[in-house]
Amino acid sequence: MSNNYILMTKGLVKKFPGLIALKGIDFELKRGEVHAIVGQNGAGKSTFVKVINGVYVADEGKIWIKGSEVEIKSPVDAKKYGISLIHQETMIIPNLTIAENVFISKLGFTNRLNKKELSEKAKYYLDMIGLKKDPLTKVKDLRVVEQQLVQFARALAENADIICIDELTSAMNPFETKRVFEVIRKLKEERSYSFIFITHRIDEVFEIADRVTVFREGEKIFTKNVSDTDHKEIVSAMTGRDLKDIYVYRTKRIDRSGKKPILKVIDLSTQRKTSVETELKNVSFEVYEGEIFAVLGLLGAGKTELGKALIGEEKIVSGKIMVNGEEIRPKNPAHALNHGIFYLPEDRKRYGVVPELRVYENIPLPVIKMFARGSVIRSISKEKNISIEWVKKLNIRPSNVDYKTKNLSGGNQQKVIIAKALESKAKILIFDEPTFGIDIATKADVRRIISELADQGYAIILLTSDIEEALSLADRIAIINNGVIVKIFENTKLTREELISYMGGVAK
Repeated sequence: MSNNYILMTKGLVKKFPGLIALKGIDFELKRGEVHAIVGQNGAGKSTFVKVINGVYVADEGKIWIKGSEVEIKSPVDAKKYGISLIHQETMIIPNLTIAENVFISKLGFTNRLNKKELSEKAKYYLDMIGLKKDPLTKVKDLRVVEQQLVQFARALAENADIICIDELTSAMNPFETKRVFEVIRKLKEERSYSFIFITHRIDEVFEIADRVTVFREGEKIFTKNVSDTDHKEIVSAMTGRDLKDIYVYRTKRIDRSGKKPILKVIDLSTQRKTSVETELKNVSFEVYEGEIFAVLGLLGAGKTELGKALIGEEKIVSGKIMVNGEEIRPKNPAHALNHGIFYLPEDRKRYGVVPELRVYENIPLPVIKMFARGSVIRSISKEKNISIEWVKKLNIRPSNVDYKTKNLSGGNQQKVIIAKALESKAKILIFDEPTFGIDIATKADVRRIISELADQGYAIILLTSDIEEALSLADRIAIINNGVIVKIFENTKLTREELISYMGGVAK
C-alpha cells in the first residue's frame, strides 16, 4: 500500500437479503485530501462508509489504514483507527445539551467536568464550525441544520484522522455550507485531516473536493481528479442518462393580465409557538391558477411557518387569507383542504407519510371516507386500484402498492405525498422543500411533475432554499427573510448572485 494513502479498500462486498449493495469496491483516500463520493440513492455510498466505520461488516474484501491491514467489525474499531462518521440521519440525543452530545463518546471523562468546564470545551469546537449557540442548549431546541452541525463538532472532538461526511450539507443554506467548507479546508491544509465527502450536489464536488468517485448500483464507475472531469460526465456516470434528460427548466410562463388570483394573502402575521419558529410579519402576495410562485429563503427564514399558516397550523394574529375572493381562516389541515389547499411538508418521513402503512394505505388518507362502505368498513380494493393508478402516473418505485412506505427512497416517498395531494382534489398545492435529500434523477422527476401540474392549472407555492430550483421552475420568486417578504421578482433575467444577496440580507 502506498504511503500516500491513509485508507485503502480492495474488493469490498456487502450483501443484504436479495441485494448486493457493494460489488467489489476498490477505493483510496490520500492523506490531507477531500475525496467526494457521488451517486444516486441506493448506489452504495452510505453503505460503503458504514462498512469502513464498522456499522456494517464487509462480506468480502480488505481494508488498510495507514499502511496496515485491519479488521473493522464495530464503530469502536473504527474510532480506534481514527475514523469518524457523520451520519446522513441526525444521530444525536435530543434531551441532552449540545456540549453533552459533542462529548457523547467520552462521557466517562465529561462526567467529571462541571457544566462550565464542559461548556468551555464544547465551545472550542462550536467556534470552529461557526455554530453560535450556548453549548448548554438542549439539542431538541435546535433546527435540523444546527443538529447536523453538532454532529460535525462531535467528529472534531473525537480527534479522528479520517472524517466521513454523509450528506451533511443537504439541509444547509449556501452561507452555512460555505462555513463548513472553510472548516474542512482549514483542517485539511493545517492538520492534514482526510475527508470522505458524500453529496448529492455536484457543484459541491467542484467547490471542495480534490478527487471524485462515482458509484452506481453498488459498483464504482470511476475515480478522477476533479480537475480532469466535468459536471456532465459525473451526472451521466451517476445516472446512465444524458444530461438533457436530467435537468428540468420550465419555459412556459403564465399571463396574469386580466385574471383574478386563486389565493391572496394580505398582511399576514403569526405568533411564535416555540423558540425556533420564525414569526411572519405582514406577509402579502397572490398566486394564480397555473402559476409556480416560489418563496425562496434560507433555513429559518419563515418558509415553513408560511406554509403551515395557510393550513391552520400557525397562530394567525392579523391579516387575511382569500381563496377565490372569499376570506378563510383555516383551523386545521382538513379545514384548509375543504378550501382546496394542500401542504406537502418538508419533513416527509414525520409528517408527509405514515411510514408503517403500505403505499395503498397512504395515498387515499386525505379522502379516506370516500373509500369506505357506509362509514365504517374500508374498501381495500378501491384503495389499491386508485393507488395503482397514481403509482403508474408518477412512476413510483417499486411499483408494488403493498410495499411499506418506510422502505421507499426519499424521492419515492415524496411522490406518494404528491399522489395524496392530487387525490385530495386540492387546487392550491404548497410544496415545502420538495427535493430535499433526493437523488439527482428522482429530483428531476419531482420537478417535472411540479411543472406539469402548473401547466394543468394547479396553483403551486414552492417553498425552497434551492436557488436553482426556484430559477428553473418559478414564474415569480419572493424572497423571505426573518419572516418578512423582502421582494417579489418576475423570473426573467434573474441571477443566482442577485438572489443570494437578498436572501442573506445584503441587498434591500
